[in-house]
Amino acid sequence: MEILVIGATGRTGRYVVKQALNEGHRVTAFVRSPEKLDYPQTGVTTVQGNVLDVKEVQNLVNNQRFDAVVVAIGDSTLKRSTVRAVGTKNIITALENRNVSSRLWVISSAGINESMDQLGFISKTFLKTILKGHLRDHSNQEKYVRESRLPYTIVRPVGLSDEAGDNDYMVLEKGKVKTNRIPRMDVAHFIVKNIGNDDFIEKAVVLCDNKEEK
Repeated sequence: MEILVIGATGRTGRYVVKQALNEGHRVTAFVRSPEKLDYPQTGVTTVQGNVLDVKEVQNLVNNQRFDAVVVAIGDSTLKRSTVRAVGTKNIITALENRNVSSRLWVISSAGINESMDQLGFISKTFLKTILKGHLRDHSNQEKYVRESRLPYTIVRPVGLSDEAGDNDYMVLEKGKVKTNRIPRMDVAHFIVKNIGNDDFIEKAVVLCDNKEEK
């Protein structure tokens, strides 16, 4: 498959690129800073640009047809942000004008919209206080996704960790999360493993580690 990864230099996006390549897919990485990509990566086409620039996004999508698009963008600060919503909206607009059959995978966060009820007290408190500046951004991002004409899947990981993944995680549409963490590698594994799986179309799923926390 031809896969476009938006945010390929991010801490989760890097794993999406690597695992997609390992599965034999062809990857286009749309990034602001190509020098931050892990090299060498045979099979990766690098396109420099800013997802917040609608014209650059349109040019990218118009020049190539993608079977799937993975949106792994974010903001490293704790301040209020609009990066996810604006960037995702630009991607959706470009894809709808070019190819409405492109499969859209968007990494959001557990605790957004109805998934807040799936979290425990500590996680809810953390989101509503420390990460409250990102709640609206994620919520608006998901709104644009749900309103789009694209076949989409929203992925809502709990607390992301940099520990090694082992593919032992839970995928929840409903129900309480078992743990408050999941390795980024496992989030990437879920997306790449299911990149063409119709079972998750028009669904939002929460991902959490399947192992009890110590």
